Amino acid sequence: MRRERTATDATGRVKEQIPLALGGASYLDSDTEDWDYATANTKTHTHCYHVYPAMMIPQVARRLIRLYGRSKGLLLDPFCGSGTSLVEARLAGMNAVGVDLNPFAVLLARVKTTDYDLETAVAEAKRLRNKVEELIKGDFAAPIPRFFNIDYWFKPEIQSELALLRYAITQFVSPALQDFFLVAFAATVRDCSNTRRGEYKLYRIPEAQLGQHHPQVLPTFWERVGRNLRGLSEFLADYKPNTSVNVFEGDTRFGLPLGDESFDLIVTSPPYGDSQTTVAYGQFSRLVLQWLGYNDEIAKSVDKRALGGQRRAVDVTFHSPTLEDTVEQIEQHNLRRAEQVVQFYRDFAECFPEISRVAKSQSVGCFVVGNRTVKGVRIPTDQILIEIAANFGWKHSTTYHRRIPNKRMPLRNSPTNRPGELCDTMTEEHIVILHKE
Repeated sequence: MRRERTATDATGRVKEQIPLALGGASYLDSDTEDWDYATANTKTHTHCYHVYPAMMIPQVARRLIRLYGRSKGLLLDPFCGSGTSLVEARLAGMNAVGVDLNPFAVLLARVKTTDYDLETAVAEAKRLRNKVEELIKGDFAAPIPRFFNIDYWFKPEIQSELALLRYAITQFVSPALQDFFLVAFAATVRDCSNTRRGEYKLYRIPEAQLGQHHPQVLPTFWERVGRNLRGLSEFLADYKPNTSVNVFEGDTRFGLPLGDESFDLIVTSPPYGDSQTTVAYGQFSRLVLQWLGYNDEIAKSVDKRALGGQRRAVDVTFHSPTLEDTVEQIEQHNLRRAEQVVQFYRDFAECFPEISRVAKSQSVGCFVVGNRTVKGVRIPTDQILIEIAANFGWKHSTTYHRRIPNKRMPLRNSPTNRPGELCDTMTEEHIVILHKE
């Protein structure tokens, strides 16, 4: 029999039903009374492999699975990003499916959810290190990829060392483990580029500071490999071996690789707005994708192909009074920006027919969203989401709120691009809980 603990808020109303039987590992016993997790370590297990913009922290996904998941059930993340919810599904004993249109996110999610053999991975790391040293001693020069603006983003000596490293991974690491080492390589690419630290958009280090910028490619890579091996060890100690995860590169608007009424739970953090003006997942991934061998057209098109990325006709009808009121306010400041906002939510709504098709009756949908500001107008995405979902058979259950002290998001930005003119961006998230009627 599954025991549940009931938590109440300050008014005495029931906040949540926590199923204590799901999972059972010690790592699950870290819930606090709020959802902030301000001091929590968000880089345990394979979550440490690589940073990613606006990542859902694992504690939130973990808690949602405890609240609404069930052992051996199927979890769906239709905007899986780097795979936080998918990792947590395997740790909790659920099977999972993830979908994302960014090929780099798909690579990360697949690697983070794979139970590589630790001893084999360590042996491959030692062998790779020996091979790299042999290449260096032999003055081997690996071919450097030629992609748009490579000289702007990477110093010549960095290009040579990265090329040698990638050559060694593809030539001397077994195919089964190449992706594991390519993720560490991807982190090295970012750390050794000329991009400013702490940014998810592509900004170059100021020219005055570039002369003092001397990253060390090989030490950085080996540090990343060591870190990821430690994360893999933690993951293997806690995950449930009888679980599986499938990650697909695709667009939820145009079809999910699932049969009708097949999933029990959705845990996801959809984009907060169009990538070109909000969280630039594509810019974040571009240089890495180019170093991984993707052509410029694919590497540079992620943000354009994402929700709200381009003006297009949408074959879906929905009603959201909150969205209509919000757009009217933005139109008073800038008609073009209002049109961009509308396009994003139309694209977002276009995902719901597919999400509803694959959802079982009474399945639960957990959406972690942020309310961004456009032209000084705060957009209540949490309420807009509730209204959009209602058009497709989803009913609102409750909403949890959390401050985001440790999410990879800017706290302030300059929406007008005028020097010194800043406004607050997202400092709070809303965890909207829906169920399919």
